[in-house]
Amino acid sequence: MNLKTEIDFNPKRFFQWWGRELSQCLPEKIRQKLTEQSGYLFLSVNNAEVQFEQMLDGQLQKLTAFSLNEASSVSYHRFTAENTAFEKVDYVLRLNADQAIKKILYLPSAAKENLRQVVSFELDRLTPFNAEQVYYSVKILDKEVQGKIKVLLILTPKAILDDIVLQLNNAQIYPSVADYCGQANDFTYDLEPYNLLPEEHRPVKNKTTQMAIAGLTVIAMVLAIAVLAFPIWQKQKEVDNLRHALRALQEDTQVVQSQQLDIDLIVEETERLINIKQRAPELTELLNLLSQLMPDDTWLTHFKYNEDYLQIQGQSPSASGLISVLEASSLFSNARFVSPLTQDKKTGLERFQIRMDLDIGGATDE
Repeated sequence: MNLKTEIDFNPKRFFQWWGRELSQCLPEKIRQKLTEQSGYLFLSVNNAEVQFEQMLDGQLQKLTAFSLNEASSVSYHRFTAENTAFEKVDYVLRLNADQAIKKILYLPSAAKENLRQVVSFELDRLTPFNAEQVYYSVKILDKEVQGKIKVLLILTPKAILDDIVLQLNNAQIYPSVADYCGQANDFTYDLEPYNLLPEEHRPVKNKTTQMAIAGLTVIAMVLAIAVLAFPIWQKQKEVDNLRHALRALQEDTQVVQSQQLDIDLIVEETERLINIKQRAPELTELLNLLSQLMPDDTWLTHFKYNEDYLQIQGQSPSASGLISVLEASSLFSNARFVSPLTQDKKTGLERFQIRMDLDIGGATDE
């Protein structure tokens, strides 16, 4: 798929199609009252004779024909009186090969912006006529291919068409459209049929009916948009409500997560303290062990316990021998003096301060 491909969207054609499809939803009687036409009859003029035809099953079926003379208006009124079903039809004047010509053109795609003007400038080069001599119509047939567009050019000399229209008007017949049999309009599917008939030759339409049709079209468009937009608006409202509820849940979730984090931290700290308590010996055990290890002539004045070490201070007749005594226990290791030994003049004993590491994995001496 080429992402650079342009989408050929024509708003005018879209609303024409939409309006036509909406009108088909109306009851037949109402549609006939609101519209100025209810189908097409096809006219062809040859040798001062007009022929009426009707499209049935894709084929033109002859209805009647009469000469265009002073009595032609009488013949026409007799025909309409006998065929009241054709009261609101549009008349299409279909020109034959002697009255109009067609030509297929391939023009640069830039010409589609002002196609009629471009063709007008080139008309005398493309045809035997200039723009002042003919009525013409142009229509794009295919999409742009390699920078070119395929264009249909239909034209008829003004003298020919003016003469035919004058004869028909004298008979009180007023065609709304003129096309060419070699490139006939398909009024069933073609949203933009071409028309060789200039504005001044077309019958004036009832403005009241046109306004009524336009009003109903606008109302139908508003209702259709409402039908399409209301479910979207309703769904959008539901989405907004869900987003609001989700935002509230997210806030509650964040509070719960924060509380859970605090709980996890408390649990973790509690477990750490429990592990420390379980790993460390009880103070009574330490004191009992020290009392067993210390000689009877040695006594302690200070006792400092930490998670990883124990520090004692006291007096002994031979403090240097205490290091080996303490390290003989599996609970103590790396026993050392943390200050020089001094002698107490009053007691004659050595003051000592020993620090030792606690081996938590060791067994407590009995």
